[in-house]
Amino acid sequence: AHVGYEIGQQLADFTTPTFDGGEFHLADTRGKIVFINFWGTYCTPCVQELPDFEALLHEHEGEVAVIAVHSSMTGEVEPQDYVKSKGWDKWTLPFALDDEEEDTIFTIANGGSTLPQTIVLNRRGEVVYNRVGSVTPEMLEALYKQADAETPTAP
Repeated sequence: AHVGYEIGQQLADFTTPTFDGGEFHLADTRGKIVFINFWGTYCTPCVQELPDFEALLHEHEGEVAVIAVHSSMTGEVEPQDYVKSKGWDKWTLPFALDDEEEDTIFTIANGGSTLPQTIVLNRRGEVVYNRVGSVTPEMLEALYKQADAETPTAP
């Protein structure tokens, strides 16, 4: 597949440090269905839907990889502090901050200033969904099933 952020294209690889001191490497998620969520502390719909991504991670444990990437535009409160104040640092969901100089992940996935945005990849790392706007638990489940169906299990 061609590399890009459109449906059917392979999302370019990236590695990012996560708030918990770890690292998220997209190439390591092959074989899993990947949800990338772009959010901001200053974006109410973003904050409201983040628990749904944490729930998805538990619902399909071992089958999905999820990462919440905060825009490099930070508001009055540092994203790390915000996550901690919400108790989200206890979650399984990894949080990352996009690169301030390069906006690497936003660039790779065609992110913009309109948030939230969710990108879903099938088990081969191909884009099956890339859209701005809130998602519901029902939508996340439907997207999981869609991504799963689009990936043959044979090598």
